[in-house]
Amino acid sequence: MKAFKSDAMRFTLPVIAENIFTTGVGLIYSAIVGGISASSLAAMGTGNQAINLVVALFAVITTGGVVLTAQLTGRSDIPRASRVVEHTLLLAPASALVITVVLLAVSAPLMRLLMPGAQADFVKESTDYFRMLLLSLPGLITMNALTGLLRASGESRIALLNSILINVVQIAAAYLFINRMGMKIMGAGCAYVACRYAGAIAMVIAVFGHHRGFRVEPPRIFRPSMPVVREILRVGLPTSVDSFSVQAGYLLNNSLLIGLGVRAASTYNVIATIVTFTGICQGIGNTSAATLVGQKVGAGDLPGARRRMNAILLYTFIATTVLCLVACLFPRFFAGLFSSDPDVISDSVRIMWLILPFCYVAVSVNVTEPATRAGGDTKYVMLTCTGCVWLIRLPLTWLFCYPLKMGVAGVWLANMVSLVARTVFCLTRVYGRKWGQKPL
Repeated sequence: MKAFKSDAMRFTLPVIAENIFTTGVGLIYSAIVGGISASSLAAMGTGNQAINLVVALFAVITTGGVVLTAQLTGRSDIPRASRVVEHTLLLAPASALVITVVLLAVSAPLMRLLMPGAQADFVKESTDYFRMLLLSLPGLITMNALTGLLRASGESRIALLNSILINVVQIAAAYLFINRMGMKIMGAGCAYVACRYAGAIAMVIAVFGHHRGFRVEPPRIFRPSMPVVREILRVGLPTSVDSFSVQAGYLLNNSLLIGLGVRAASTYNVIATIVTFTGICQGIGNTSAATLVGQKVGAGDLPGARRRMNAILLYTFIATTVLCLVACLFPRFFAGLFSSDPDVISDSVRIMWLILPFCYVAVSVNVTEPATRAGGDTKYVMLTCTGCVWLIRLPLTWLFCYPLKMGVAGVWLANMVSLVARTVFCLTRVYGRKWGQKPL
């Protein structure tokens, strides 16, 4: 445990600070958006869910680059790590630009398809917001890819500084576009455009200036090597299929939720926003496991990799318990931050108790799945995660929400059962003989 602390503290502390800061600003942003209209938070949730499905496509590039960079850094193979980073720097923004143009052309019918039975005003609000998110997509993908590459090489302080930058820009832009210019939900989308491109530019500068885990040579970026491209795609494809399938399931789940009515959708998004606060450690655990466990695997120290995963789980469980208790002790205060509708607030308070068990299983998945991938089992995670979403979560969501009439609580309970199954599958794999035996 002492070795884990001394080796990981430099990396982990900036990640913790980044997640705390980002989550705090996100809560402020959600409160601003929640005041636009009675359905604005639900519209934002629908738009975000749709864009998450699009982002999942790019896991083939981002995850492939991050996993390879983490392992190559663990082996001190700077030349190969540099080539992986250079190819990711080319592939990420170029592919994002193409996808953005295509989806902007079909955004209106797509959103109508995803929101069956929803009122016209609600559909328009969600569509307007989704279009703005699409305009921000190249910036988001570039920023995410480069941030992951820097973390994979052991550099987490730059990501913290960039997080401060983009969140300050987002809040300032949201105030300008929503409060001063009266752009409503379009203003919320414009704030994302501004902050994501600011973050992307900053991360490009940071990657070009990085000289420890890799060294980028600008002329080589535009001379791609097909073997390197195939290597990135081979590693990232299972995760992309996994992420896309899971996000498609989540999007269908969102359609089932909208079928319960705008009030139910708003209640769900209020709870989801509070979970963002109580689940700060999910992102910390995910990032830490992907990098710290991956580097141990790359160095051939599988027992050390397992110890790191266990330590990350322990620390995130402790912190999660504290945050969840804070939210559960003051449920009406937290619900009132993100909705002015008394019915939505009352509905949220009644199911607030679900936050603690949900965050426990969510933390477990966010640590064990990246740890499993770091050992080379990306296809295994793809199959188990996809199976749990489509064969467990979605059928249970329909059963709990409609035949059993459990409402919003049923959505959360179905998700918890699915997350427990995913965790069990990953733990079984990590402690099996084959984990960490597949060279990438």
